[in-house]
Amino acid sequence: MTNNQKLIVATTIGSVFEIFDFIAFVFLTPILAEIFFPHELESKAVWFTYLTIAISYLLRPVGGVILGHLGDKYGRKSVFSISILLMSLPSLIIGLLPTYAQIGYISTILLMMMRILQGFSVGGEVPGSITYITEKFKAVNYFLACAWITFGANFAVSAGSQGIKLLTAYTSHAYMIEFGWRIPFLFGSLLTIIGFYIRKSISESEEYQQVKQQNKLQQRIPFFELFKNYRYQLISGILLSIIVSLTTSIFHVFLPDLFVTYFHFELSQTAGVSSIGAITMAVASLLFAYSTKFIRPITILRISLLTLSIIFICIYSDIVTLKTIESLYIWVVIISFVLAGVNGLFFAILADLFPTTIRYSGVAICYNFAYILGAGITPLWSSSILEITHSYHQIILVCMIVAIISLVNTANIQRIIKY
Repeated sequence: MTNNQKLIVATTIGSVFEIFDFIAFVFLTPILAEIFFPHELESKAVWFTYLTIAISYLLRPVGGVILGHLGDKYGRKSVFSISILLMSLPSLIIGLLPTYAQIGYISTILLMMMRILQGFSVGGEVPGSITYITEKFKAVNYFLACAWITFGANFAVSAGSQGIKLLTAYTSHAYMIEFGWRIPFLFGSLLTIIGFYIRKSISESEEYQQVKQQNKLQQRIPFFELFKNYRYQLISGILLSIIVSLTTSIFHVFLPDLFVTYFHFELSQTAGVSSIGAITMAVASLLFAYSTKFIRPITILRISLLTLSIIFICIYSDIVTLKTIESLYIWVVIISFVLAGVNGLFFAILADLFPTTIRYSGVAICYNFAYILGAGITPLWSSSILEITHSYHQIILVCMIVAIISLVNTANIQRIIKY
C-alpha cells in the first residue's frame, strides 16, 4: 500500500463507520424498538427509536466545537485518532447491552447515553478527516482525494443495508431478538479499531505544521472567531452540506423503508433501492471530482443543483411519479447521479471556505449543524408527514426548497473562494 493510499484509507474508514452505524440503527429500528422499549409503548416504540437517532445528532455540534478546537490548536492527526476510538467504545457497549426485558428502563437510558457519546465523537471525526485529507493532498487533486471519503460513506450505505437485510432474511426473528441485532454494532467497533491502528503510522498535515512553526496558530477560541469574522462562510457551508445530508438520508435510507410502512410495498421490492442509489453516487462522486481537472468546481456544483431542483419540481408536480417500484428505482438512481455532482465536491469546498488556522472548527460546525437538520431529525418529520398525509409530496417539497436555496448560495461560495 502506497503512502497516499494509506492516507485515504485512514481518513475514509471513519466515514464508513459513521454511515454503517447510522444504517444499522435505522434498518434495525423495528427490532431495537422491540428490545429496548416496553410493550405498552409498542405503537410509539419506532418513533422513540427514531428520537434516539435524533438525540445522537444533537450532540454532534458539541463534539465538533470541542474536537475542532483541539484539532486547530494541537494538530489534526492526534485529535482525529482519538475521535475514532471514542466512536468505537459506544458501538461496542451497545453490542453488549442487556435488553429492556433484563434490566428495564436502564437499558433504554444506556442506549441513549451511548448514542449521545457516539454523536459527540462523530462530530469531530469526519470534519477531521476532511481537514486532514484536504491539506495532505493540496498539491494534487484534493477534490478527488476528498471524494474517496464520499465513496466510503456510500459504500457503507450499500454494504450495510444489504448486509443487514441478508442477516434478517437468513435468520429467524427470534435469533435477531436474542443476538443477531448485536452483530452490526460489534462489527462496527472492530472497524474503528482497525482505523486507529492505520492512523498511528500517518504523519501530521504539512500545512498545519507550517502554520504552527510560523507561530500563526489561532490564539482565540475558533468558535468565537468563526462567528465573529466568518459568518458568511459558515452560512454557505451549512447550506451546501444540508442538501447532501437531507437528500441522501431521504432517498438512500428512509424513503424505501417508509414506502414499505405507508404504501404497502414489499420489503423485498425496496431492498435494493438504498444499495443501488449509494453505488451510483459512490462511483459518480469520483467521476465528478476527477472532472474538476477540466471543469471549474463551481460550474459542476451549479449545474448539479439546478438539475436537482428541476427534478424535485417535476416529482412534486406529478410530472413524474414514485408510486411504482420501477419508477422509485429509476428516480433514485437519477437523483443519486445528479447529487453526486454536489456530494463529490462539497467536502473539498467546505475545507476551502476556511483558513488553516480555524479549518477543522469551521468544517465541523458546518457539517454537524447541517446533518442535524438534514439527517438527524429527518426520520421524525418525514415519518410524521407520511403518517398524516400518506403522500410523499411534502417531503419532496422540502427537498425542492433546500435545493433552490443551495443553488442561490453558490453565488456566495464563488465570492468567498473565487474558483
